[in-house]
Amino acid sequence: MISSLQVAFTTANRHSRSYKHILTAAMTDSSDTSYTLVPEIALLAPLPEHHRKRFETALLLMHDTLAEGLSWEQIAEQSAISPYHFHRQFTLLFNETPGQYLSRVRLQNAVNLLFIDDGKKITEIAHLCGYSSSQAMAKVLKQKLGMTAKCIRDLISTGTPEDTSQLLEKLAHPGKDHSLEKQLAQSLPCELVWYPKRGMKIQHMPDFDWDVIFDTIGKKSTQLLCATPISELNHPWKDMSYTVGNWQVSSEHFDHSIPEGYYLCCEVYLVSDIAYSAAIKGLFEQAEKQGYQVDEDGCFIEMVRDVELTLIGGATFAFQVPIIV
Repeated sequence: MISSLQVAFTTANRHSRSYKHILTAAMTDSSDTSYTLVPEIALLAPLPEHHRKRFETALLLMHDTLAEGLSWEQIAEQSAISPYHFHRQFTLLFNETPGQYLSRVRLQNAVNLLFIDDGKKITEIAHLCGYSSSQAMAKVLKQKLGMTAKCIRDLISTGTPEDTSQLLEKLAHPGKDHSLEKQLAQSLPCELVWYPKRGMKIQHMPDFDWDVIFDTIGKKSTQLLCATPISELNHPWKDMSYTVGNWQVSSEHFDHSIPEGYYLCCEVYLVSDIAYSAAIKGLFEQAEKQGYQVDEDGCFIEMVRDVELTLIGGATFAFQVPIIV
């Protein structure tokens, strides 16, 4: 069986959900019964409604005003909360101070933009994320991640999924023992399902990116299936292959097939790369815990069950790992 330590997410660079959306799902429930892997939802859910609304307002301001460089004190005042009470309550609830949360959000956005947008200059990214200069951002990147902006950009092409996963873990929401994303993923509900042979019509997409797909074809993205060979999951990004196809066309148009067999499956609602990584790792760890043998000759399957085409929208992914029974 492939070690769960070797298995990260197979297409992180193709699933770059903007980090400014990480919290806003807290204001909307996912549209189905899939498992929700959003730390802010988990943390805010137990609160009385009036308390939750205030935190929601503050969190939205934190994410939506990054370029303005507002301090957490200004955020509190604009949310009608005294800075003293906001700091105390936020720290108790989120396991980090509002200043630490805001700094982490800035860093998340910076890394996300470095991953997905080579067209933006480093200085532009710094300003968009609320840093006073590229030098200020570089200092934080070095201090918190031990990397330069160039190294982060290079990681998507020269690194491995595990390299990228380890980087994203440093940006995750802190928990008591592990990140909150990892803790939530440990409770990921999974089911062993037998699938008959499945066909699809290959879609030739050289630089496949789910965000581009969402923006281009919207809800039709739920027609696509992406298959990545299990044997390549620990390869460098540049050496990995994948097959994307439309599985909702009539059978006479099929030109590629997914073999029948058992798959360990989960469906998860998420809004960030961090949660995506945690969900995939959680699925492979569930396979290991339950004593299943992953079929290294098969493919890891990912499908979009639903996507919310709004600024605050997330996506529901179905992930499937081939199992030898």
